[in-house]
Amino acid sequence: MRTGVLGGTFNPIHFGHLHPAEEVRQALGLGQVRFVPLALPAHKDNGDIAPPEDRLEMVRLALEERPGFICDAIEIERGGVSYTVDTLSALAEGACRGHELFFIIGADAFSLLHTWREPLTLLKMVNFAVTLRGEQRAERVREAVERGLRGIGAAVTFTKIRDNRFQLIESNKITEFVSVETMDISATRIREIVLEGGGLQNLLPPSVEAFIIRRGLYGRPV
Repeated sequence: MRTGVLGGTFNPIHFGHLHPAEEVRQALGLGQVRFVPLALPAHKDNGDIAPPEDRLEMVRLALEERPGFICDAIEIERGGVSYTVDTLSALAEGACRGHELFFIIGADAFSLLHTWREPLTLLKMVNFAVTLRGEQRAERVREAVERGLRGIGAAVTFTKIRDNRFQLIESNKITEFVSVETMDISATRIREIVLEGGGLQNLLPPSVEAFIIRRGLYGRPV
């Protein structure tokens, strides 16, 4: 089975996560997409993050009526700082053994892959599905990734197979670039709206909004 893996703080999960994931699922013919909420993100300030159990429940609620989308608690259950290389390795040896894995990541984050833990291991472990928005172009992103990795002494070369599809010469892994709809939604803005007492229509599933209100998350009075 072809399986996508989408990690994130999901603080909270919103349509800016869900809609691109569906576009990638359809474009690459993925049998499932596993949403993996981070316990403690390695690249973000943890000061304004809802408790892991609440973020996990919001993901579960958001995926309830979305076939092919699965909530995976692997990082929440493990606890501590979440590193993608550890999670993908655990999935490949466990719940996704025998699957062809595609790690779903935005173009901006992919361009900074050299700042992640064991970036070369990641590239050689799984395929990448990189989402492009607006004016972003696959060639420019690929060049940025190669340049960043060279800067830390980890040179790699991607060979172009066809438009938006590259293969890492050092392995048989593929990087697919998928153009997705640009959505003006951010978790930061959603948290601000919650604090202001505003509504979240068209930003996230109603079940997630109801949970935020019920739990009094992000400064919302219960």
